[in-house]
Amino acid sequence: MATTTNGTERARTTLAYLRRQITTGEWEVGARIPIEPELAETLGVGRSTIREAVRSLASIGMLETLPGRGTFVRSSTPTSAVLTEFLTAYTLEELLSYRRALEVEAAQQAALHRTPEDVAALEAAVAEHVARSHCPAFGSAEGTARLAARFHYLLFDAARNRLLASLYAGINERLATPGHVERLTHASDARTMQAEHERIVDAVRRGDFIDAVHAMADHMDNDLVIITPDDEIIPPLRRSAGDQERIDAARVRSRERAAG
Repeated sequence: MATTTNGTERARTTLAYLRRQITTGEWEVGARIPIEPELAETLGVGRSTIREAVRSLASIGMLETLPGRGTFVRSSTPTSAVLTEFLTAYTLEELLSYRRALEVEAAQQAALHRTPEDVAALEAAVAEHVARSHCPAFGSAEGTARLAARFHYLLFDAARNRLLASLYAGINERLATPGHVERLTHASDARTMQAEHERIVDAVRRGDFIDAVHAMADHMDNDLVIITPDDEIIPPLRRSAGDQERIDAARVRSRERAAG
């Protein structure tokens, strides 16, 4: 029985490594990944374990193996044509509300299940944000969106919930369609986004799922928003001043209970 458990753990570690290499951009879309013997030596596992991990990532559209040429990165995120098609029936407002719920749950799960490697990857993503803060292209919508996407996919990796990650990828595929992209923008600037990401990472690092939930909920209120033809901003969740006061009071009570 111990051998099976160890084998399963090696398989999970191998899959997590390959997936993180892709989601962090270490292996870029279109690039050929290292050959099987190199990966087996790097990870200290058998070739069959590498093959199984590659097949798993190929099944969700992230990798593709071409006979005689090697294995290539095809997508930085899991993709599902069925899910993407299913989501066409819903409005942009509904999609953003659903995305918000997924993000909040992922933050909670990440705080509960993160590994030191997950935390290091999240910290590296935030550090890149800081390092590029003086770069001329940093404030561009494309640059900000790319850095934000990497951070969020890493968070879903840390949550250790494949269904959450797949649903999130499907939502993002749908939000990336031309009809939706032109109606969306980030409500906060790059530096505010960086600060919010740092707050999320801090809660995840400490394993504080309550703070992680609140930090992500606040971030989602400032992240993607809808711009109407009249330049009105529609957040993912509408709240009155009274609602916010009750939320803040509940947070204080939660922290007081957690402190004993």
